[in-house]
Amino acid sequence: MSSYEKIDSTDHMKLNLDNEAEFSQVVKDGRRILEIEFEYQTEQWDWTGDLDDAGIFIFSYLLHDYKKKILSLKRLKESVYTLNLIRQKMIPSHKKKRLPLLQEFQLIFTLYEKLKHEEMTWEKCEEYIVDHI
Repeated sequence: MSSYEKIDSTDHMKLNLDNEAEFSQVVKDGRRILEIEFEYQTEQWDWTGDLDDAGIFIFSYLLHDYKKKILSLKRLKESVYTLNLIRQKMIPSHKKKRLPLLQEFQLIFTLYEKLKHEEMTWEKCEEYIVDHI
């Protein structure tokens, strides 16, 4: 067994804390952008106020594509909600499967990048998620 495969519980806990800290920072930054930047203070952005932390994390990732005009505002909203739903419905609890939080989102973002290049049914998305867990 390599040293990478053999992680003691202290290292595992530190990795989880690091993941949680990174996640929290991205969420904090995303909320700050929505609260401070004038562009996001209009009625068309009101939907962002309903996002939970996971939704804000996803929003923060997809905001890059919105700013590059890859996504329209409507597609940004749909994509944030859809990816969050996929995450909730298709990925078992990260505690049950021991899938670290950031790996969970990495899986969702990889699926998103794949969806940008090809059409996939809900079943194909689910199959992709299950195959990569």
